[in-house]
Amino acid sequence: MERSNAVYIPPQAKPNLQSPDHTRFPLMGKVKEFLGSDRKVLLLLGDSGAGKSTFSRELEYDLWQSYESKTGRIPLHINLPTIKEPEDDMITKKLRRDEFSELQIREMKHHRKFVLICDGYDECQQTHNLYMSNRLNQTGEWDVQMVICCRSEHLGSDYRDRFQPRNRNQLLDSPLFQEMVFTPFSVDQIQDYVEQYVSIHKPQWQGKDYMDALHLIPSLKDLVKNPFLMTLSLEVLPHMVFEQHLSSARITRVGLYDLFIEQWLERGKRRLAEKDMSSRARAAFEKLTAEGLTLNGIEYLKKLAVAIYKEQDGRPVVEYSEFYDRGSWKDGFFLGEDKQLLREACPLSRNGDQYRFIHRSVLEYGLARAVFDPKDRKNRAAVRPALGRRVSMSSMMSIGFHGSDEETITNSEQEPNPDSPLVWRSFVDDQSLLQFLEERLQQVPMFEEQLLAYIEYSKRDKKWCIAASNAITILIRAGVQCIGVDLRGIRIPGADLSYGVFDSVQLQEADMRNVNLSGAWLRQTELSGADMTGVQFGELPYLPIYNSVHSCIFSPDGESLAVGVESGVIFVYSTSNWRSIHTMMGHDGVVRGLVFSVDGKRIYSGSYDKTVRIWDMETGKWQHVLRGHARAIQHIAYSPVKNQVASASEDKTIRLWDLATNSCCQILSGHENTFLCVAYSPQGDQIVSGSSDFSVRL
Repeated sequence: MERSNAVYIPPQAKPNLQSPDHTRFPLMGKVKEFLGSDRKVLLLLGDSGAGKSTFSRELEYDLWQSYESKTGRIPLHINLPTIKEPEDDMITKKLRRDEFSELQIREMKHHRKFVLICDGYDECQQTHNLYMSNRLNQTGEWDVQMVICCRSEHLGSDYRDRFQPRNRNQLLDSPLFQEMVFTPFSVDQIQDYVEQYVSIHKPQWQGKDYMDALHLIPSLKDLVKNPFLMTLSLEVLPHMVFEQHLSSARITRVGLYDLFIEQWLERGKRRLAEKDMSSRARAAFEKLTAEGLTLNGIEYLKKLAVAIYKEQDGRPVVEYSEFYDRGSWKDGFFLGEDKQLLREACPLSRNGDQYRFIHRSVLEYGLARAVFDPKDRKNRAAVRPALGRRVSMSSMMSIGFHGSDEETITNSEQEPNPDSPLVWRSFVDDQSLLQFLEERLQQVPMFEEQLLAYIEYSKRDKKWCIAASNAITILIRAGVQCIGVDLRGIRIPGADLSYGVFDSVQLQEADMRNVNLSGAWLRQTELSGADMTGVQFGELPYLPIYNSVHSCIFSPDGESLAVGVESGVIFVYSTSNWRSIHTMMGHDGVVRGLVFSVDGKRIYSGSYDKTVRIWDMETGKWQHVLRGHARAIQHIAYSPVKNQVASASEDKTIRLWDLATNSCCQILSGHENTFLCVAYSPQGDQIVSGSSDFSVRL
């Protein structure tokens, strides 16, 4: 077949970035080193707003500048949330969206090489290994090097398996895989960023004004290390603070977004006012303006964010065609003059029939504001007059929440909102959303009462358990302490209570399945009858040995633990407090076998020094040395019925030792290679042995 002349057309101009970009300069060289190597997958990790999407576009542009038309790799940027099921043939799907013909796609697949730049792995709710599921670099498939951008907080501890090229015989640490991390802005980068921002945008503040604010407002110092939050800060700071109040100003992430969204909508209103419109559109605009376009815009943003989570499981890109999507949930956001005006005023971007918020964090902010909006009249009226102040969890949970349903109804005007996103979706692992809600709780105390109500109602009806899990997670993150609180019977499966304070708390009969209690304070907490299935307590106790451990065993009563190490030493610990009881020294080689006597008064050990030693648990001293093996001892066992020990050795024999006389009473042989393990039957009448000759003998 004759080859077509298909090529992938590069961007005609540098992307129109919304803010100065400095993240690419220190990182671009490192990425170029990766592209010049034999590695296949590069994972770029960074927090939300760290500049991953901006960098991915810059990388595509930079690679096009150095592209060699016939021999070089074609840079192909794929915004993963825009591709349906990217785990299967995502390159073809991307090229079809860009209107390449099937013939051109086949030509590129078989005759061209690509640098695949995949952005938004976390936003498309992916768990697949896209490299493996797309069969990249396999025979007859696409020849690519792959760069993947993903938010750090989206991944757990064992995430590399989702990205590494591998085959069935490879270990997880593949030599074809590399990862890099976007680091926060340094002080010098912040200074440079401010200077460029002032030069490009000509704001009402000068560079010195910004630097003074960043220096004097303590809460800003960490926020502005994030590029997106830096951009928000520079835009809204002149409207948030006055010079004389800089040192006392407390600026939070949610506060920045509050003002940023309002300013965006105000600019959108002014832009729409100057736009040529049809008479119907003008009438709709005037109505929205009369009602308050900014308030309507915030409601639109909140409802769209909720719909994206509810209808699309949080996937941020909404595709809308008036012909194909008529009658769907999307009509409520895209059909009609008023909806079109609100869409144009809101912080949304459009690419063909695809719509999305300008940044993932704006979507999360919209959902957080839908959970609790401090400017919502219902929330402003939600505080019970009898309280009139913020209360701790202990006092709140003791006001009318115990006793009969009638008593509860008297003290609570109505049940919590059953339509809240907290009710129908768990957000325990959504760190960005939780941060918005945590800061909102600290900013508006009345939010605490709504969260506490979800927890209380979960006691009586399991339909509130998801909301209760979300609620208590937010409260604990915000630093609310539980001291002397009655939480009996609450349903909070999957909640994150790590590092929470639960002092003298009643949790009897609570549903605490899969709850994270890492680092939690649980002094005198009552947990009888609670369902603790799958509870995580974080890091379990451990003993730093500082030597390679080759054997360990508990005493029959469980009160002691013996550990044999490479240097020949045996350490014995008390399991009640994990303090050292004895340090037994005498072996001149690795201790591979350890066993206690039935009464726990002695320890028997086998070593690479070819000996078995008998140790007194009371003194920690050795009493007898049993010699006879010609090579290292690999394992030992204690008879359940006889006063006898069996030792298995590399000399291809098992020796049975009569402990009454401390002598060898029998030698067993038959294996063709080293003995590796030995054990007695429960009745003590048989011995089983395993060997490196691939056999088990009785």
